[in-house]
Amino acid sequence: MTLWAVSVLIIFIIGMICFPLEYDDLSLLESFYYTLRLFILEHDVPKFPKSYFLIFIYFFAPLVSLSVLWTATMYLFRFSPLLKTRWQSNHIIVCGVGRTGKLLASTFKEKGISVVGIDSGKPESFDGWSGRQRIPMIYGDFLSWAVLKKAGASNARAIVFASGDDLLNLEGVVNAYGWLRTDRGDVRLLWAHISSEKLAQTARMALKTDGLVGIRFFDTYHIAAIKMIDQYFNYDMRKGVNEVTIMGFGKFGRDLTEVLIRGCQPDENFKIRIVDIKDRQKEIHELLRYTGVSRDIEFLKSNIQDLEMSDQEDKAFFLCTDDDIGNLATALMLTHNIKGTHVCVRMARWPMPAIEDHLKEKNGITFVNINDLVVEGVTDLPGIFEPAKESDLKRTGQNT
Repeated sequence: MTLWAVSVLIIFIIGMICFPLEYDDLSLLESFYYTLRLFILEHDVPKFPKSYFLIFIYFFAPLVSLSVLWTATMYLFRFSPLLKTRWQSNHIIVCGVGRTGKLLASTFKEKGISVVGIDSGKPESFDGWSGRQRIPMIYGDFLSWAVLKKAGASNARAIVFASGDDLLNLEGVVNAYGWLRTDRGDVRLLWAHISSEKLAQTARMALKTDGLVGIRFFDTYHIAAIKMIDQYFNYDMRKGVNEVTIMGFGKFGRDLTEVLIRGCQPDENFKIRIVDIKDRQKEIHELLRYTGVSRDIEFLKSNIQDLEMSDQEDKAFFLCTDDDIGNLATALMLTHNIKGTHVCVRMARWPMPAIEDHLKEKNGITFVNINDLVVEGVTDLPGIFEPAKESDLKRTGQNT
């Protein structure tokens, strides 16, 4: 701003002094007028000036004007996301910016992808996060084509529906497919976060898509479960383990069990125990029926504090409840009884690295931040960080 003011002042000083010297019949007011016109690329003087000072401001004044205009335009786009997003291209739209949506949007942004968020919440509840992440927000119902259009849906690389409502995400992705379906242009994927595997499987069978726009489903908990097994309990790591205890059979515990039993090799026959304070036998039977795996899984309806522990190296424990404090307390309790086995603790937040390092070094306990696993997992989703290919449409048995 100071540079512009100084530049304009210099231009007017030169113009007011040099115009009367160059053209004898010009008054001071006329000199001011002709100097002012230089900023809009106009001049009415009889001939081109010979003075080097006037020649300089003839070219410098329009450059100052263009600089001011460009900066003003950029500020307008920054503070009015509707102008920016409507013509944006090759970006990712995240519909539903709750806990999962914010995690995904932040991950995409950190990886260098342009992101636009859509949410029906109050703008003031997103201002702080949106400003820190530099992610423009469109406020409205993502089931509306008008709202998606404002976010630049027609030119987006992919759209991710990540609200906390599975049915809403499913409706959103089907609506978007109907609006965006095409046989021309690049392959694009519409992703819907569906935490219910039964709903996702039903939708895969029911939805028939064609053209160059496809529908895919994902689940952050399932992604995290896959990453946890791959990194902390893969085939090589679990050699010699004869018993695996999964404490907490909520959504993450169920997904972890599914990934574990699906990944078992023919030479593995370790026992699986599920421990939960609620009766989960029905859910366990449904999981076995869904996976088609014939395997005995023991269920104990119990609190972890009531279990008898023994220090044996052939045992592994996974603490999978959504209670960080409870998981930490259980892990600390295990350190008094078990020192020679695998213990993985699921955490949503972990702000105490010193405690983690101490427990890992002394007792072999591994604390795993589930959000970090999700961030690692979503980088593998096709059509997000790299353009989608026709093989990513997954239409052999329809969508996945």
